[in-house]
Amino acid sequence: MTSYNEISPLRMRCPKCQFDHPLQTIECLKCGIVFSRYQATLESATNQANPDVAVAVSAPPALAKPATAASDAPSRTDARTELKYRIFALPLALLLARLVAGTGLRMAAAMLAMVLHESGHAITAWLTGRWAVPLLWVTPHGEQRSWLIVLVVTAVIGFAGFLAWKMERPGWLLAAAALLLLQLLALSLPAGALIIFFGDGGALVLATLLMATFYAPRESRLYKSWGLRWGLLAIGALSFMHVFLMWTGPLEDLPFGEIEGVNLSDPSLLTEMYGWTVLQMVDRYVRLGTLCLLALLALYIWGLLSAYLELRRSPAA
Repeated sequence: MTSYNEISPLRMRCPKCQFDHPLQTIECLKCGIVFSRYQATLESATNQANPDVAVAVSAPPALAKPATAASDAPSRTDARTELKYRIFALPLALLLARLVAGTGLRMAAAMLAMVLHESGHAITAWLTGRWAVPLLWVTPHGEQRSWLIVLVVTAVIGFAGFLAWKMERPGWLLAAAALLLLQLLALSLPAGALIIFFGDGGALVLATLLMATFYAPRESRLYKSWGLRWGLLAIGALSFMHVFLMWTGPLEDLPFGEIEGVNLSDPSLLTEMYGWTVLQMVDRYVRLGTLCLLALLALYIWGLLSAYLELRRSPAA
């Protein structure tokens, strides 16, 4: 940019209208601007558009201190709360379910258990290659194995495992593998008695799985859905305790006989059609229930340890 005093030692040119003036002139005789004020304003505007002053230079990326990413670790308060939940939730759920089983509310527990009972029949039938439709109080199912159903069930399990692998969910992938092995085992066993046994047997297993959802990972939807997490725990505990108490109680309370409009009850079918003795049948249900309780105990201990370690790692509030 040409300054107003850069033309010659004797004359100068107005930077706005380019009119020549004697050197001693302080304002333009043609346009009237004051040279010093106009020049200062013009230089200020130029510096804003193209800064010519020294600026602080940031350190190269390799030398700069990396930004701290937001930690996924829970706060100390959240970790302490989760530890308390894991100490009391499962034992209290089972204890309250045991108390409910001795009151008039046991019919509500019986209805919940019946849903799992019929689901157990249906899932076992599907795993053995038979069609089944779970309904309240009864689950119609096929008597003969259909290899089409076997292929469909295998395909569904395989697709679920593929999705778990794509989504990088090792827990779900392991569950799909275990379910596939369970299908192979079910196909090798006599289906009739197996389907009947896993009415109450399925209720015990499914109720255990419902209670286990309380220990879902922190990032999962089950954990974030606070009401769902506690609701599944309550449903599982009520259903489990209703079935388990029936098979550990007096033999005269077992539901032998015929269900009106349906068929013989499961205990009657197992003893009269498949030749199980009453003591054999009771022993198998009690053993299965005990295994479920041991699995819950192991999960409970693991839950306490993981919550405690999480508390140790959590940042102070």
